[in-house]
Amino acid sequence: MSAIPTPTANAIGADIINSEQGYQDEGVAAVDALHVQNRYGEERARRLRDDGDNQFVDISLDEKFQSFLRDPWVDTAAVKDIGSMFTTDRCQLLILGAGWGGLLYAIRMVQAGVRPEDIRIIDSAGGFGGTWYWNRYPGLGCDVESYLYLPLLEETGYIPRHRFSSGEEIRSYANLAAEKWGLNNSAVFQTKAEKLAWNEESKEWHVELSQQRTDEQPKTLKVSAQFVATVNGVLNWPKLPAVPGILDFQGGVFHSSRWDYGLTGGSPTDPSLTKLQGKRVAIVGTGATSVQTIPHLARWAKQLYVVQRTPAAVDHRGQRETDLEWFGKNVATSAGWQRERYRNFHQHFNTKEQPAIDLVNDGWTNAAKGMVVIAGNPAGPKTMDELPAYMQELLAIDLPRQDRVRRRVEQEVKNPDVAKKLQAWYPTWCKRPAFHDEYLSTFNRENVTLVDTEGKGADRITADSIVAGDESYPVDVIICATGFRAPFTGTPAEKANITILGRNGVSMSKEWARTGPSTQHGVLDHNFPNLFLAGPWQASLSPSNLFSTDVLAKHAAYILTEAKRRANGKPFAVAPTAAAAEDWGTQVMMRSPPMAAIAGCTPSYFNVEGGIDRAPPEMQMIMARSGVWGHGVEDFDGIVEAWRKEGGMQGLEVQV
Repeated sequence: MSAIPTPTANAIGADIINSEQGYQDEGVAAVDALHVQNRYGEERARRLRDDGDNQFVDISLDEKFQSFLRDPWVDTAAVKDIGSMFTTDRCQLLILGAGWGGLLYAIRMVQAGVRPEDIRIIDSAGGFGGTWYWNRYPGLGCDVESYLYLPLLEETGYIPRHRFSSGEEIRSYANLAAEKWGLNNSAVFQTKAEKLAWNEESKEWHVELSQQRTDEQPKTLKVSAQFVATVNGVLNWPKLPAVPGILDFQGGVFHSSRWDYGLTGGSPTDPSLTKLQGKRVAIVGTGATSVQTIPHLARWAKQLYVVQRTPAAVDHRGQRETDLEWFGKNVATSAGWQRERYRNFHQHFNTKEQPAIDLVNDGWTNAAKGMVVIAGNPAGPKTMDELPAYMQELLAIDLPRQDRVRRRVEQEVKNPDVAKKLQAWYPTWCKRPAFHDEYLSTFNRENVTLVDTEGKGADRITADSIVAGDESYPVDVIICATGFRAPFTGTPAEKANITILGRNGVSMSKEWARTGPSTQHGVLDHNFPNLFLAGPWQASLSPSNLFSTDVLAKHAAYILTEAKRRANGKPFAVAPTAAAAEDWGTQVMMRSPPMAAIAGCTPSYFNVEGGIDRAPPEMQMIMARSGVWGHGVEDFDGIVEAWRKEGGMQGLEVQV
């Protein structure tokens, strides 16, 4: 196994890390809460649009835009032919998705006794990594501490090079994990499932696969799998702004998740964008991608236009190399250190009880109380009647933090007019917070122009310009950093762009739209036996999404192993009973009030561009039943661990 180099030591100790952190809100002047809430309402109002999520083009669903999905990274010669990977047209476990989520499902299954040769992992990408395979833009890194985000650190012995890992390190580590657990020969790349159909008689899934290797005719294959796991990621289908004229542009244009280094110069390991010298560049969007990329673009482009609808709330990051001695003394202190670090991290997402020591001490733990709407809060409201008072409590907690972030803009950006436009007027929980140490100061450069569209976005694109309001900006290159399909919409079928037919031919897309999911613990649906899910529906969320995925991966591995033991060598179907699924859905709904605060937010992918607010009452009931566990990921993990420890497979039915 080829190891990834570990970091070299440098003299950074825990005392320096704590003193330099700069996250505390002490000393912030009293905030006029009424004024701030009025500003929040104004920002939300100018962002609301009748077209909602339709203001974007879902690239994968529109044939006119398929060129934007071209894979810049694939080595087709290294991609195995689909026929050679299914010599018997069947496998025991088929995993949809070769990102970190798919790897965690595969690894937990291997640890539970499933042989790697009995697993097939398919992905339309050309390699492992998922979002870290596709996204390789300059400046790419994870905004969650690497000692938390990178899973299995104790098992691999790997030490992240930096406090916040680069995208390249995360992708390389995924390859290391695949090699360590013998999964390299299980992967079938440039391949996707088109249809899953349950066969009750044989107790297996019939799957239609297609492989589209670059510059080759597509190949199709029908296979059978006893089990399928849908682990297609959270942010995986890129979207473009539905701006008239985007296909008429005569310069270079691409989505940030398919970065064109042939056009910009540089590489995923070298952000020297030399081919942009003398070029006028527009980047559309000011989310997490742009926050990381804009400082690099500004260093090389003759002129950079940043097209903004809503500013990001950008806090201090505090990147640094990992000091090996400090890591051993302060992070990897004893067996189980990573799980304990996660527990400490998650405890901050609670408005009542806080840990005495902050092991992580980063922007997330500082912002945690403002993110309880997304992560869940065991101290949240028990009924919707308690929600207004809870919202006032959250706003009071969050106001000093967001005020400090806005003041940081004034301190970093010299032009007061530009600084004003870069200040975020919405609560922390309405958008994923951003962290960067150079983004704001980049707007002090003479070659950087903020094009603030007051929430509307660009109006149109011509052959050589991007138009916003009354201004036309001639550009040579347009980069669309406009994100991905909203992760909380649709079903696992939509997330994978496939058809899933379960018992009696029931369509997952139609059934979930009608009643919502019918799962126990969010991992198996009553109507779809032997089909393991990966959340977030009726499961949990963590700001570090891989933890949530791993909770379900461990759960799925236990269920498969225990069901197989009970079936005693016979083909079997495992799924929750209808009664157990109904009970779990009720429990999820009863714990949904803490999550309701996302409605009423400034539009973003969190609330499907304001679409959640417009849902009729009957749909809101389904959404509450379909949502995430409102008491937080640690509470959820405790429930499923206790269920496994009890050992009776309560609520699940194994049919032979």
